[in-house]
Amino acid sequence: MNATTAPTHFNSYNAYLRLRFGGRVAKISLDLGIPCPHRRDHPPGCVYCRPGVIVADRIGALGSITNQLNAGILAVGARYETDLFLAYFQNESASAGDLKWLLERYDEAFNHPKIVGVTISTRPDMAGDTLLDMLMARTWRKPVFLEFGLQSAHAETLARINRGHDAEIFADAVGRATARRLPVTAHAILGLPGETPEMMVETFRFLGGLPLDAVKVHHLQIYRGAALEAPWWRGEVKTFARFEDYLPVLLDCLEVLPWRIKVQRLVADAPRTHLLAPDWGLAKNDIIARVEAGFAARETRQGSRANPAHSIPRLF
Repeated sequence: MNATTAPTHFNSYNAYLRLRFGGRVAKISLDLGIPCPHRRDHPPGCVYCRPGVIVADRIGALGSITNQLNAGILAVGARYETDLFLAYFQNESASAGDLKWLLERYDEAFNHPKIVGVTISTRPDMAGDTLLDMLMARTWRKPVFLEFGLQSAHAETLARINRGHDAEIFADAVGRATARRLPVTAHAILGLPGETPEMMVETFRFLGGLPLDAVKVHHLQIYRGAALEAPWWRGEVKTFARFEDYLPVLLDCLEVLPWRIKVQRLVADAPRTHLLAPDWGLAKNDIIARVEAGFAARETRQGSRANPAHSIPRLF
């Protein structure tokens, strides 16, 4: 499958971006330079997380958001042969900090002539009404997209990974954002310690009942220096050793997710310099092709086992 062929068995977010903006859209990852308050207040923070894995430290070293955008546009634009870019406030919890200070940095992205939209990734317990109101007020300038981490809908899992909030807080944040016509993408991790495949499917049933715009699916990865590293070395934490082990669980989860919810990501993606396990050695197009083939072999697709009551229209 080539980069321009849209998948047919799941609702591709990339295909949506192409349709909305008229071509391939690339994300420019940004770093506000603010450590996640959850790690400071509730050490070690989320046990699977390690600073510097998702967004390289060199990005923050570029300084201002404008400088980061300019450097990213040069690098990513040439790589993907596009002139359409989303500013992606990705690192840590990108709504933590003084609101005035945050808005000044968000506005650097809104004001950049090559940015077609702004994405802010954060925790649901750091998405207050005032922030959402300020973002809603900026949607007349450029589209705003939000990403909230849930990871699991199960209270025992959220406690085990030291997530610091429950599923109800997540659902409340999604509802408040959606009421302001701010589309939300949920993050969920498959393979968290103590979870069965059935529990993972239940998380996706929960997500299917919310007015979400999209989901990002991650498989559990073990990073050097993360709190999960030591128990992983002791054999107390397992990962999906092979993609073939992960695929049926992923398909089960997507089958209960309504088609109206787009899929932004199928697997986690971390640099090998930080990654301990698992290392599948698969390119993105290979993964998409295997997911498509898996659905075809089952004669199913995303949403084929979704609750009919969850197949509601988009609210934004």
